[in-house]
Amino acid sequence: MFKSSIKIFEVFGIEVRLDYSWFIIFALLAYIIGMSYFPLVLPDISGGIIAVITIVTVVLFFGSVLVHELCHSVVAKRRGIPVERITLFMFGGVAEIEKEPDTPFSEFIIAIAGPASSFILAGIFGIIWFFSRDFTLLSEPAKYLAIINLMLGMFNILPGYPLDGGRILRSIVWKVTGDLKRATFIASTTGRVLGFMIITYGIVLIFTGFFIDGMWLAFIGWFLQSTAQAGYLQLVFESNIKGIKVKDIMNKNVVDVTRDTTLQELVDDYFMKYRFGRFPVIENRKTNKLIGVISIHDVKAVPREEWPNTYVGSIVKKVTEEEKVDGSMEMSEAIKRMTKNNLSHLVVMSGDRLEGIITKSDIMNFLKVQTELSQPA
Repeated sequence: MFKSSIKIFEVFGIEVRLDYSWFIIFALLAYIIGMSYFPLVLPDISGGIIAVITIVTVVLFFGSVLVHELCHSVVAKRRGIPVERITLFMFGGVAEIEKEPDTPFSEFIIAIAGPASSFILAGIFGIIWFFSRDFTLLSEPAKYLAIINLMLGMFNILPGYPLDGGRILRSIVWKVTGDLKRATFIASTTGRVLGFMIITYGIVLIFTGFFIDGMWLAFIGWFLQSTAQAGYLQLVFESNIKGIKVKDIMNKNVVDVTRDTTLQELVDDYFMKYRFGRFPVIENRKTNKLIGVISIHDVKAVPREEWPNTYVGSIVKKVTEEEKVDGSMEMSEAIKRMTKNNLSHLVVMSGDRLEGIITKSDIMNFLKVQTELSQPA
């Protein structure tokens, strides 16, 4: 799942990762600051020293973004909401909070924590700038970081979901109406409108000679509006499956195969006959001990001429603890587990006994039927 990012460290039990896109924005920001900003405010400083100041400033800027996200995360954890990781990427940073807050108040204080930290950092860097004005090598980077943190806080306080200000707006509407779905719709709609406004302004800048600034704003606007829409659709999705258990969707009519079945037999007697995309593999008919799950993709990885002499047990991947779930698990949690571990199926167990299997296709088919039944005739 995290092939596009790397772990750098862990703090407060929260994993901090860098998305590969972060290196692009780091280099771009360092180039802009090092070539355009510091040479103007520090005209008498050598290029080597400016390069060092630039790198330190950019690192501190992303450190400020990390502090912003950490404040969200720490407050969320104190409210009993798990946070596994923070990822820094092209558009800043994101704290992967495991679930939605349970109350409007929790939503409010989690959301306000980020901008508050940015404003506090702006104040700290502003104080450093004030007392070091005679030492420009320190005062100018401090002034820049004060301004950038102030702008970061002001931007995030804008009332458009998924920005912090949008989450604050959602908490207020949620408190007033008592309806999280309605509150999310209002906040996400505001976020989409704000996103399109930023895109429009970016396009204007592009055609008035500020190409880089315009392109960057257009990308930010696009990201904001698309994320706002996705956030609302995610909530609708979770509302539709609320209260539904794994046992309500799983395929109970499981057809299993033994490990001494050849791939040719598996294809001819199972895949062609039952039309399932995967089959549980057991040790033997006597013990019925589950070994793993084999899919058609596993079979296709073996040359066809080797099928008659290759046994299922020699290629099946052993079932992992992440694949095993209880039938009483909420579907929302099962989906999160599948997504988190990049799984296409889960096996439903009762102790050591296999009760059923559930796949992404089973979930999609269930939701499709549920959606059609909920629509008027």
